[in-house]
Parts: sequence; structure tokens; C-alpha cells
Amino acid sequence: MTLKFGTDGIRGKAGVEPLTPQTIEAIGSAIALSCAEDPTIVIGMDTRESSVWICDALCEGIQKVGGNVLVGGVMPTAAVSCATIGEKASRGVMITASHNPFYDNGIKIFSESGRKLTAKQQKDVQSAFSKPLPQRDRGTRSDPLHLALHWIRRVPKPDLSNMTILLDCAHGAASIHAPKLFTDLGAKLILRGCSPNGTNINDNVGALHPPKDVQGCDFAICFDGDADRLMLVDTQGNILDGDDILWLLRNHFEGPLVGTVLSNGGLEDVLNGRLLRSPVGDANVEKLMHDSGAILGAEPSGHILFGDGLATGDGTYTVLRILECLGHVPKRPSWERWPVCKENIIITERIDLNVLTSIKKAEESGQRVIVRYSGTEPLLRIMVEGKEALFHLQQIREDFLEHSSS
Repeated sequence: MTLKFGTDGIRGKAGVEPLTPQTIEAIGSAIALSCAEDPTIVIGMDTRESSVWICDALCEGIQKVGGNVLVGGVMPTAAVSCATIGEKASRGVMITASHNPFYDNGIKIFSESGRKLTAKQQKDVQSAFSKPLPQRDRGTRSDPLHLALHWIRRVPKPDLSNMTILLDCAHGAASIHAPKLFTDLGAKLILRGCSPNGTNINDNVGALHPPKDVQGCDFAICFDGDADRLMLVDTQGNILDGDDILWLLRNHFEGPLVGTVLSNGGLEDVLNGRLLRSPVGDANVEKLMHDSGAILGAEPSGHILFGDGLATGDGTYTVLRILECLGHVPKRPSWERWPVCKENIIITERIDLNVLTSIKKAEESGQRVIVRYSGTEPLLRIMVEGKEALFHLQQIREDFLEHSSS
């Protein structure tokens, strides 16, 4: 079996290859063997019912080849990144499938720098996965209670004593630590999606399902399952996405701002040449930020990256940094958005998208078109931006369905 990395680690249905106990144990061994001898590896997880046994299988694989494990339990993805740095660990592992349903799960791996693995580091894991295991003394496992403190110490600490916030943790990884953190900063909270039961993560809550009414609060914060991204909702029920956050913070950061190919064309207009576009994915945003010297980058989906902040995206850090910069409750800005239509189509196979003549026709009519396969789910994602967006989206959908059924 070949170990494959997707756009955000290894992901699939829990209990189905590659996420079976035996294969996960082998992945744990491969992660440890890709490091120097006697590595220490930090593990955190979200609230899915499968996360606990996946953690146990990873630990077994790591320990049997001499690795030592620090298990932090339920914590946001960024907390694993920060703990990896703070504990001087060789690797960090977050067990999560992010915004996916509870029956999916996955493994995100961080290097000693707290950043996601480079392509070479991923290849090192794949190489170790395919080789026989060496005989080594068994490593140790401990479950310290302090690991999340590495993250809590590094987030901004604005005074929130004059704010009432609807906090939606998607019944996910932020459910334990985020309510206490915001309360300690003085905020009055109404909680939504903060009662995980193992099967309700992202279930009609969180960043993919923000509330339409903030219930009298000043605004709402909505995380996804592993809390590395967010959406905000203002008092009028308007959703603030990554594009809006770039606009809100534009005057607080000099130089270029990084978005993606999915960032709205209207944002490009109003930023007067400051917007640079990367391919989809926070790793691609981070690379373009590094190459261009940008300090701020964002995906419309709510992944926000600060070049002078944490080593990875974090919903909590983002909203606290916004409040620190603005000094007031965020409201949706009024920049003019281009009309846009989006659709996800469930797929059973991937066809060559070059056969879809409807894409070229849409582009020739002045639309901006992005058609791509998801790297984390069996979906085709279609985005059409322009005055005739809906018409051309329908044409592309019909074109795809016709070719995929033939």
C-alpha cells in the first residue's frame, strides 16, 4: 500500500483504508522514523468519536520504534503547532477532518517549526512507511495537561469586557478551551456548538453553518471542526469571510496582501493592485506570503495567516488580532463584490476537465471561472464570477454531468 497525502494531510472515512487501526499504527511508526532517533511527538485531536482510537493507534506505532508521545487531548490545530514548538518536539500531529462530517477523520502533521510538512518531509514519511520496521527500545507516552497553554500564551489578549459574543465552536476542537479563554478576557458569551458528543461535530453548526441571528450579541464567531478557520457574523446577520477580513485589516499591514484564485474580483479592484492570488490551500497562501514578503494572507473560506503571528492558521488568534487592530466590533465592509455563483457536485469518478467546452465559453463571455476537484472530499467545486455567473454555472454543471455519465 502506498501512503498518499492530500492537500491537508491524510484524510478519509474512519475505519476505512488508510484510516484503519493497523495502517494508522504504521503511519505513526513512519512519522517517528522520518525524524532523528528518539523523537518526541505531540498529538492533539478534535472531538470525533474515532479520534481517541486513532490516537491510540498512532501512539502504538510511534512507541514501538522508540518514539515518545505527548498527548494533549482535545485542542485546536494551532495548539498542536504551538505545543510542538514549545516542547521542542520533532513533530506534531493533529487528528481531525476539519469541516468534514463526524464519520471522516484525518491526520495533519507538523514539523518541529510548527508548520505543515514540506513536500520533502512528506516523502520521508512515505519512504519510512514502505520499509520494514527496525528493532528499537519502546518509547513512552504521557498525557500532560499543560500542552494547550503554549497556544493560549501566544494569542492576543484584548480587553473584551464591553462585548457580548455568540461563540460557535462547531462542537469541535475549540469547545473546551475557547469559551474559557474568551470569558477570561472579559467577554459575555452565548454558546452555540460547544457540547460535543462524538458525532455532532460540524452538524448544522460552525463556520459552514453560521447563525442567521446573533441573538442580541455584538457579533458571532464561528469556528470549523479543528478551529483553524472562522467566519464572523455581524448584528445585521451579514457573514464576514476571509475576503472581508483582508479588507478590514488592509490599513494595518503594509505591502501586498495574499488571497487565492477564489478571492472575489471586487476585492482585487478596491485593493488597487495590492492583492496577490495563490492557488487554493493555506499552504499555497503561506508560500506566496513568504515569496512576496506579505504579512497577511487569507482564503475566502476563513483560513487567515499572519506572517508575524502563529506558524499556522487559527480562528481564535485571528478574531483576537482583528479586535486588537480595530478596537471595535467588526461589521461587514461595504466594498462592491462581483456577482458570484458556486456549486459543489458529488462525484464518483474524476474526468478530464479539459473536455468541458462550457468553461472556455464562460471565460470568453467575460466570466472568471474556477473548476477544480476538492483535495479533501469527493467533490467537484465550481465557481463562476461575473454578470452572467448563474447561467454559465448551470452550463458547466450540465456539461460535466453529461460527460461523467457517458
